[in-house]
Amino acid sequence: MNLIELNRSLVQLRLSGMAAVLETRLLQAQTEAIAPIDLISILVSDELTRRSQRLLERRYKQAQFRDANQHLDNFDFQFNPKMNRSLVFDLATAAWIGRREDALFLGPAGSGKKPLPARLSGIYWVHGCRNRGVLCTAGLAASTHPSVER
Repeated sequence: MNLIELNRSLVQLRLSGMAAVLETRLLQAQTEAIAPIDLISILVSDELTRRSQRLLERRYKQAQFRDANQHLDNFDFQFNPKMNRSLVFDLATAAWIGRREDALFLGPAGSGKKPLPARLSGIYWVHGCRNRGVLCTAGLAASTHPSVER
């Protein structure tokens, strides 16, 4: 089997990650005298990396984020110095999802209730969680949640 046939077979087996780097990896194996088992493990690693990247791309596309560049690392904590940073980073671990708990963001206008969950959503989607945000007024929140005061 020559290189063209091997590439075709890899694509047919849905191993496009391997097919994309096969020629490069074969040249690397020849120049660096890589053992066959190591070459196979490198190719499998390339395939897994490609699949995980495509999975993240699909998840972000499904999430339909308005701004895909909204991440927690570029969140401006200076605009609200009263915000509990340790609590925010605790929310980012998503441990509360595993415990089947809810997160409710309350506060006055301009306190970061909309941008913070938007940035946290990106983290949750990377880990395979699907979340949804619901915006409501104080009156509606007070009527549906007992701990919310008007």
